[in-house]
Amino acid sequence: MKTVCVFVVGAGLAILAGCRHAEPSPIVTAFQNAGGGDVGHATPGSISAFLAKREDLRKQLTPLCKQRQVGAPADWATTDEGKVCAGNASANFFGKPTLKSDGVAF
Repeated sequence: MKTVCVFVVGAGLAILAGCRHAEPSPIVTAFQNAGGGDVGHATPGSISAFLAKREDLRKQLTPLCKQRQVGAPADWATTDEGKVCAGNASANFFGKPTLKSDGVAF
């Protein structure tokens, strides 16, 4: 019984040690407040698809991402913040343009 308790406690500590601590980020917070969900379980493609439908959120995130990316460490792209910014850049590039017709046919 003692061996089982030691194993359970050891496994619990190993799981807690493997969890990463994410600092509250205004980028991730804005994404989640807009209904984006858990960034840790999302792919950059799904983040991009979510942001492609929300132009106002993309406009809010773009300057924050550019500012943060300047001094970011090499592994920043793998963080939640980096994933949101990568999805935002992709959505800005491939997002639906707001073109208006002038009414003249070809």
